[in-house]
Amino acid sequence: MTPEEGYRSDIKLLYFYRRKLIEPGWAGELNPDEFAYVKCQLRQLPSLKRRWGFRPSARRFSESRIRAVARNGLSAIEKPVLASVVKDKKSFK
Repeated sequence: MTPEEGYRSDIKLLYFYRRKLIEPGWAGELNPDEFAYVKCQLRQLPSLKRRWGFRPSARRFSESRIRAVARNGLSAIEKPVLASVVKDKKSFK
């Protein structure tokens, strides 16, 4: 069932759902309709690309990366910090 079918009786709820769906980390596991919506929005909005960890000039969006960010937020794509860097930061406190 698509969101339009599920929320046909309440347009405000559909609007809320669509707005929240494009927040990194909010959606969890995306169904195929949700994935298609997020990918379509990423193609159209450069500012959204940046919020999802893509470059504004990006033209390709990997399904695995979109699903990871939808599930875990931007922490899903952050690079691990070297232990030596963390150790140096603690010594400054």
